[in-house]
Amino acid sequence: MSIPFFLYRRLANWITCEFNFQPNKKTALKNKYEVASFKDVFCHPFYWQLFQYIHECPKLVLDCGAHCGHFTILADICFQSKFASVDTEYILIEPNPYLLPIIKQNISDMDLNYRVQIKQGLLGEKSGSEKLWVKPKNYLSTGLAYSKGAKPFQVPFIDIQEIVGNRIIDLMKIDIEGGEFAFVRSHIDIFKQVNLIFMELHEASEELHHEISDSLNSVGLNLAAKPIKSHGQQLLIWQRL
Repeated sequence: MSIPFFLYRRLANWITCEFNFQPNKKTALKNKYEVASFKDVFCHPFYWQLFQYIHECPKLVLDCGAHCGHFTILADICFQSKFASVDTEYILIEPNPYLLPIIKQNISDMDLNYRVQIKQGLLGEKSGSEKLWVKPKNYLSTGLAYSKGAKPFQVPFIDIQEIVGNRIIDLMKIDIEGGEFAFVRSHIDIFKQVNLIFMELHEASEELHHEISDSLNSVGLNLAAKPIKSHGQQLLIWQRL
């Protein structure tokens, strides 16, 4: 890490980098978590591929593992650039209680409040709850397994079907820190309603990777492009043809 980048991460609360997209629409990198999140979403070509995969303005987008809300912001920028009128509804799901105020502020700064729902919860099982371990010094480092210095929060699981009903999900983004395997296994029926998925697939056994692929294939979702490897993960696009 370079010295200027290290210093900015430490001073971002006081010397903030702000991107103004349109009048009354901005994104500010106010802390090191937002800097890291913005870098992962905006500075990697993976998510910008949205522009070429979306041919009609989506009605419903599900952001699973919203972190700081940057994927939703990028998606709306793409839609605003491509379509004359955008009325996309976004549902953001994030289990980390520390990130919820950051998401709300970022969504407000982009004037998206009236089209966004924010839900706190875990994705995996359809019911019950689990202990989420969050590191106070790194809000983006969370998981269901204990790690030194992490603080526990009991967080309920969310049943996606109860939220969306029978609506079509035009776009789903999944970045849930390894929870994608249990999520797909427990919610396979909801994927019958999904047209396009951008997924960060985390390290696991080859058997689990095959399971998730076979499950999505079984409901009509197929890989749309060659997987991209990044930081030990696979970045995948699944599309209903």
